[in-house]
Amino acid sequence: MIKNILKDRKAIEMGFNWIFAIIAGTFILFLAIYGASRFIETSESSLYTQSAAKLVSLFDPLETGLASGKSSEIDFKKQTKLYFDCEERAYPPFGKQTISFTEKTFGDEYGEKGGDITIKNKYVFSEEIVEGKKLHIFSKPFFMPFKIADIIIISSENYCFYDSPEYIREDLEGLNLENIYFINFSMDCSGKKVCFDGDCEISVVENENFVLKDEQKLYYEGDLIYSAIFSSPEIYECNIKRLMNKFYELGKIYLDKTEIIGRKECINNIGPKLANLMKDSKNLQSSEGLNNLFKDSLEIESINGDARSGCRLY
Repeated sequence: MIKNILKDRKAIEMGFNWIFAIIAGTFILFLAIYGASRFIETSESSLYTQSAAKLVSLFDPLETGLASGKSSEIDFKKQTKLYFDCEERAYPPFGKQTISFTEKTFGDEYGEKGGDITIKNKYVFSEEIVEGKKLHIFSKPFFMPFKIADIIIISSENYCFYDSPEYIREDLEGLNLENIYFINFSMDCSGKKVCFDGDCEISVVENENFVLKDEQKLYYEGDLIYSAIFSSPEIYECNIKRLMNKFYELGKIYLDKTEIIGRKECINNIGPKLANLMKDSKNLQSSEGLNNLFKDSLEIESINGDARSGCRLY
């Protein structure tokens, strides 16, 4: 009987040991899998943060200098998502933009996006999320009346421009952009529709200088028409205010220069007009006020152009 009891005790001990080993093994395996997955996620996030930083560095060659515009394309090996954000009040006086990056991984799912990278001293107009394997990028100089900055436009989708004016067609075709098609309403096109004479996804109302997009009016002047077409309303309005902040800071430098010019017995009234324009730009609430600002900047441009050599502000 004692032998039977000992056998039963050993059997219980063996059974307990197996159960304990299975539970412990399962827990260790869980920790290993969890740790590996966290390591992969951390590695992905770090890699995507580096990718966003490298992408920002590619914006530098798009500075126009004396050129009327530049274009470029970036190809990715995988389907990619870029997230853009804009804050006009952050990092005064110029505000800031950020970009973050992710791409498709296993199972056709996107990995966890990387950290935000600040886009320093750049004005990037785009949708808030840009998705695709190829980026189409072009830049245009922005003047008011002197050069303020280069505006950079990024897109990944195809765009169909219906009955666009000839100057728009010549301008964009000169940049060799492969994702923009110029057609009329009798033709089919697969892409976002941009109408210059009619209602569609994006409508350009030229006689009033605004682009109707997502039920919002984005007012423009000059080459800002492209920014309004290719941007989300939030990114567009934010960058307009950032550009006005840049103009205001540059205006301070030019105001100082008017005093230097005055010592050369140059007679002009650019100083007071520039000061008023700076004040109005600082108080700009939305793109709707751009029209009046540009009228005043054209007046300054005319005065500056008529001044004799040595008396010009820029």
